[in-house]
Amino acid sequence: MKVGFIGIGLIGGSILKRLASCGVECFVFDNSNSVMNEAIRLKNVEKLTSFNNLDIILLSLPPQACENFIEENHTKIGTILICDVCGVKNHIQNLVNKYNLNYCGIHPMAGREVGGFANSKENLFNGANIVITTENPPQIIYEIIHLLGFGKIVYSNPDKHDKIISYTSQLCHIVSNAYAKNPLVLECDGFTGGSFEDLTRVGKMDSNLWVELFDKNRDNLICDIDNIIKELQKYYDCLNSGDNQKLKQLIEEGSNLLQKQLKNRF
Repeated sequence: MKVGFIGIGLIGGSILKRLASCGVECFVFDNSNSVMNEAIRLKNVEKLTSFNNLDIILLSLPPQACENFIEENHTKIGTILICDVCGVKNHIQNLVNKYNLNYCGIHPMAGREVGGFANSKENLFNGANIVITTENPPQIIYEIIHLLGFGKIVYSNPDKHDKIISYTSQLCHIVSNAYAKNPLVLECDGFTGGSFEDLTRVGKMDSNLWVELFDKNRDNLICDIDNIIKELQKYYDCLNSGDNQKLKQLIEEGSNLLQKQLKNRF
């Protein structure tokens, strides 16, 4: 198996380290020469100079950079399988359809609060979920998923993927980021525990990347933000009016839904 990597940040670098350690022939290109030079020091890793003889091209880039790469290189890609790990899929799916490329979309449900190749980890995906957004994925995708150590494969399509990811990921990042804007955030040292840490963990973001992700999924995200504003307003109204009975009901409704979600997960 020969895998070409375009971009080796946190996700791409973690995939690279794991596959290379498993003996897979890996070829890399990154805009940062220092990152690329660090990567080719790994066993089974070389600099990517051509698409010839590759079995798969893995794009680990921000959404717009993925689209730019496809636009600029679609005639060179030919029948080689192209795969991306972007957090939004509709725009990329539409583009590969335009050029009739051999494509499979995947989205690893794993990450860290820090990015870049320096923070990539060979075991990042152990036991994690991975979403496949293409029908009838080729066997090589399953081989790679197995080597990376994923625990569960979830099948979807670009529309459904983007709708659910808006709720399970993008909205969480926005809420976490907004939550941090309370002036008390700078005075809470010694007062924080698991609740604060859980709610703020994903609030620190690479603004360039996340603006792209939010923008390319804006319709879904607007609906989700609208919904959470409406739900928060209900809690506000109960507190403002002193309606503890209604407040109790709201808390129980949310708790029961989370309990059902937990049961479904296992």
